[in-house]
Amino acid sequence: MRSHKLSLRRAIAVVLFFALSLSGVLSLPAAFAAGNPKDNQVVGQLTATGAVTVNDKKALNGTTVFNNSRLSVACAGGNRAVVNLGRLGRVELTPGSQMVLRYSEGLISGELLMGKIMVNAPVGVKVAINTPEGVSAADGKEAAAMAINTQRGVRCVPIVAQSPMRQLALGSGGLAALLLGTGGAAAGAVVAATSNNNSSNVIP
Repeated sequence: MRSHKLSLRRAIAVVLFFALSLSGVLSLPAAFAAGNPKDNQVVGQLTATGAVTVNDKKALNGTTVFNNSRLSVACAGGNRAVVNLGRLGRVELTPGSQMVLRYSEGLISGELLMGKIMVNAPVGVKVAINTPEGVSAADGKEAAAMAINTQRGVRCVPIVAQSPMRQLALGSGGLAALLLGTGGAAAGAVVAATSNNNSSNVIP
């Protein structure tokens, strides 16, 4: 009776051992299949300075930038965004830039909607950025350091209009020196005429 119980226990132990071993072997390929893509997947990491948005949401340092994300940098001095793509390279956006960034294994691509970006890619990584003016591309045979821009959109460099006071700041004496510096007799005559006209307009 005792030997029968021992045999039964041994049989159950053997069955459980093989069952556990089999389940472990079957689960290994699934684990590797799930782990490899995650290990190989490229995910962008953002470094932001100033007002930067990703998909129209305010972005901070460390924000994850996924494929097909829309990035925008506010038009103000000092603002910028740098997307580190790991082994693919990096993309930097200057103030006033907007783009849709796309990337995949061996490729940095996307659409520059306005502004200027800089793309750095190592050997073996292709670049293809669409702009309103055309496509800027690199074949990946050499490391790329590309400045890509478009004339579309807001320019962040302010255009300071000259004030009327500044335009009229050059008096007849300064004008005479400027014109006589060119060595023309006619220039002196113009200055003399200008001085006479100014004198005739003086109210006694």
